[in-house]
Amino acid sequence: MKKAVAFALAAVFFLGVFLFLPRASFADADACYDNWERCRARAFQADVGWVKTTLLLTMCDIALGRCLYLQL
Repeated sequence: MKKAVAFALAAVFFLGVFLFLPRASFADADACYDNWERCRARAFQADVGWVKTTLLLTMCDIALGRCLYLQL
């Protein structure tokens, strides 16, 4: 019984990975890095305090990660 449950859980996991991950895109990740560099340049050029600059840079990194994730 334990083997059947373990097999069922493994099957659900692998099936979920193949069904719910985004489809492979044929676009390259260069656009993601170009947008990331532009975002960082704008964050450094902004005339705001160090807290807002840190938040802007964090948002740039999150956007890069999301873009790269969607490129899978």
